[in-house]
Amino acid sequence: MTPQLWIGIAGTVFALFFILNGMRLSKGPEGHAANAGRLHIVMAGTFLPIMWMVIMMGTL
Repeated sequence: MTPQLWIGIAGTVFALFFILNGMRLSKGPEGHAANAGRLHIVMAGTFLPIMWMVIMMGTL
């Protein structure tokens, strides 16, 4: 496997843990932590497809 794919796999795992942490935070009491958790989910969800698009363009 190419180094780009390993970077993609590691980035995906990192982003999924980021999403899981966001889900954990968003289920807590309302306030800063819950809002930060929702932001974690949105940002990681936005990051994943962009990261893979950049990785796939780099392998061409």
